[in-house]
Amino acid sequence: MSNQNDNQPVVWAVLVAVIILAVGLAVGFGIAKSKKPAAAPAAAAAVAAPAEAASEAASAAAPAASEASAAK
Repeated sequence: MSNQNDNQPVVWAVLVAVIILAVGLAVGFGIAKSKKPAAAPAAAAAVAAPAEAASEAASAAAPAASEASAAK
């Protein structure tokens, strides 16, 4: 019976270590997710692409419109 009582501090140390590891992993993943602004640049690129296409279409249409008015 004294052998079981001798292992009790070891069991408590392992349990505390597992709890500290779990909390550390949770905090670490939370910090890592908060530092990844992956959605913002993708959204900005998605907004900028139609704006660039619209400006290119407008600049392409401008010479065609001036040619059409010159032909009249």
